[in-house]
Amino acid sequence: MIKVVIVDDEPKLRQGLQTLIPWENLGFTVTAAAGNGRDALKIVEEEVPDLVIADIRMPVMDGLQFIQRLRSAGHQMHCIILSGYADFEYAKQAITYGVAGYLVKPVNIAEMSATLKLVREQIEEERLRREWYRTEVTNRELYLRRLLAPQEKTEDPAKLRSRIREMDLLWSHYEIVVISPRVPEADRPEHLHQLSAGLKHGIEGRNRGLVTVIAPYVILLLNSPLHGRQRRDHLYGEIRSIAGDTRFIAATGGTVSEPELIYSAFLKAQEAVKQVFFSAKDRLLEPERTLFAAPEFPREAGDRDEKRMEDLIFRLYYSLDAGNKTMVLPLLNEAAAFFIQQGQEEDAVKQAFFFLSNRLIHKLTAASRIELKETETVSRFLNGIYQQDYLSDLLEETHRFLLEFAEDAGPKGKEQEIKQMTGFIHRHYAEDLKLSTLAGLLNYSTPYLGQLFRNKTGEYFNTYLDKVRIQKAKELLAQGMKVYEAAELVGYTSVNYFFSKFKKYEGRSPSDYKNP
Repeated sequence: MIKVVIVDDEPKLRQGLQTLIPWENLGFTVTAAAGNGRDALKIVEEEVPDLVIADIRMPVMDGLQFIQRLRSAGHQMHCIILSGYADFEYAKQAITYGVAGYLVKPVNIAEMSATLKLVREQIEEERLRREWYRTEVTNRELYLRRLLAPQEKTEDPAKLRSRIREMDLLWSHYEIVVISPRVPEADRPEHLHQLSAGLKHGIEGRNRGLVTVIAPYVILLLNSPLHGRQRRDHLYGEIRSIAGDTRFIAATGGTVSEPELIYSAFLKAQEAVKQVFFSAKDRLLEPERTLFAAPEFPREAGDRDEKRMEDLIFRLYYSLDAGNKTMVLPLLNEAAAFFIQQGQEEDAVKQAFFFLSNRLIHKLTAASRIELKETETVSRFLNGIYQQDYLSDLLEETHRFLLEFAEDAGPKGKEQEIKQMTGFIHRHYAEDLKLSTLAGLLNYSTPYLGQLFRNKTGEYFNTYLDKVRIQKAKELLAQGMKVYEAAELVGYTSVNYFFSKFKKYEGRSPSDYKNP
């Protein structure tokens, strides 16, 4: 039976329609009635009728407003409009809402019955069409599942092609896309169903291909290749709008032109999903595409990977400890490329970054002469390495944390060392003082100490030494000492060199500072 809801503000007319029209003989059953459009909306949500018969003139919400609300809410049931006025304007507006009939009150039973017969034929035809479509799509979906399984070598290619043609799956191109919701295992079935249902409308409803579910994936078989970044991004946007807040990975296996190759494309798409950690974020992944193109590291006999790892740790420590922030991220990227070239998978790369970060934290702490404690911040960072979904996020977080940690740990030990260095300069400026001398005293390499000194004082070592010497010379000259004597006492063996330095920093001759 076809379900009907009657909406009219006149109780006698509602009752009359229910009793005078031979509903059952015509294949209908009246399931409910309402006195205005607002009440009818609630009934429609509960009953989901196939046909609504509504009066034009009603209080609270009239018939046209009611039908408009039905269409806006996505309801596609048939509608018949009743009106006490033979008003063509009403008829025109009703037609825009896709009404099945427009009858003038008082209702003529014969006319109503004739209209109902036409509506019944339309509804039955639509039901047959939907049933055929469901059956056809189901058969095609089942056959798609067969194409996504390894093909038996004994299968006759001609018969396979014939069956594919029968299923209307013989296309010029095929592109497989797999979508994996990133949700707990217990919630996965529900998310797969919701995602699949949402995608069917845009893919199958627009004749763009088929949608099926083979856990843990929703699978799209598209009949048109996703050539170009714009088309891939558009599809990714469609998936994201349907997925809502649910995180997911989507990957294509590339375009193939033979149905027998669909399975191999499916395998490539699955492999791309597995490599998501190495890929760019918020994009449709592609086969054999990673975010990092690892440079070639020469591999010598005896395997020097361990030495290269130590070298990376040393250079990172050097940059962090010297405050050379610009070098840290490039070195982390180099480390990532090195790990990738070694063929390491996601877990191994995360473990390598855990080891590298832990070593750096301990070296930074030891160099600053403070005790490393198992702080919550350090533990959270190190454990968080294993929670990162993308290598790019892991690099960004590692970069951020190491810079902050080096900055926090650095001054506590380095300020004392810089104070020692500047004090040493002020005490020994007249001697043949060299940076290498201080480096030896403080147990640092000369380049490292030079970088550290500049970062902390804002001056190169030699510039700082020259300025101290010139300041001391000014004091001696002001006391009446001769220029050559002052030059010698502050550490310059050449008077001409002293003159050039003095003029460089003071802008005038040493003689100008002598008392008359």
